[in-house]
Amino acid sequence: MSALLEIEKVSKVYPVKKGFFKREDFYALRDVSLSLGRAEVLGVVGESGSGKTTLGKLVLRLEKPTKGRILMEGVDVFSLGKEYTRRVSVVFQDPRNSLNPRMKVEEIIEEPLVVHGFKDRKKRVKEAIDKVRLDDSFLGRKPDDLSGGQRQRVAIARAIVLEPDIIVADEPTASLDVSVQSEILRLFEELKDDGIAFIFITHDIRVVEKIADRLAVVYGGMLMELGSKDEVLRSPMHPYTKFLLSNVPVRHPRERREENYTEVEYTVPQRGCPFAPRCPDYMEECSKSVRRYELNGRIVNCNLY
Repeated sequence: MSALLEIEKVSKVYPVKKGFFKREDFYALRDVSLSLGRAEVLGVVGESGSGKTTLGKLVLRLEKPTKGRILMEGVDVFSLGKEYTRRVSVVFQDPRNSLNPRMKVEEIIEEPLVVHGFKDRKKRVKEAIDKVRLDDSFLGRKPDDLSGGQRQRVAIARAIVLEPDIIVADEPTASLDVSVQSEILRLFEELKDDGIAFIFITHDIRVVEKIADRLAVVYGGMLMELGSKDEVLRSPMHPYTKFLLSNVPVRHPRERREENYTEVEYTVPQRGCPFAPRCPDYMEECSKSVRRYELNGRIVNCNLY
């Protein structure tokens, strides 16, 4: 699969105040390398604060990387103009906050077309609203008149109206009821069949289990493990991936497993493995450096390999 988007050794550092005069670097991302193929769904999973949303912001050019490059078809995305925002769109977590409450649905979906100077706007709005399975009667409504699932469908319609190559979906089902989540995931699957690639950011492994082709597991700003969905979920290699899977609710009490993970408050270290303070397989070298293991597209950053 040829790469549509490549993230090459990207780091994002924020200066954090430590007292009146001292500042310390906080690594939101550390040397992350990923690729995204055409019409692929790359699931990015990890706990809150792991760096997932920062990664999405960098791809959307809402932030610039401190180090590294993001390439689209071999070209640095920060050298591209407005055409990049036509090819890369976004669906945020909570449509109540991402949709303008003063605008009608038709105006919300049409706005990207206005920005990019499209002429056939009415036709494209109609096609987008049909694609997300809302009828024309919704075009005259405002977001406050809609349910949570309907609002997210409007947000998706806005994201696809420019016919993008990539959609960054940041926790797009987190604010929805379980039954509505399933409907929205089916919609994403249909859009993938239309050729759209997704960076699907979530803390819920059960969500990416349904939709992702590959999984990237992120913690403390570092890529812990990357592989096909089946490989990562059935044969996890990194202790952090095993930790995440151990916390997914099981279907039957017999499936519960005892796990030995440290549960303490801690500061993510800026050297070595960020999971080291919690890891049951901790070794002294984990506090200083991390080895990268790669085989047949499977990547694990862990000193166990």
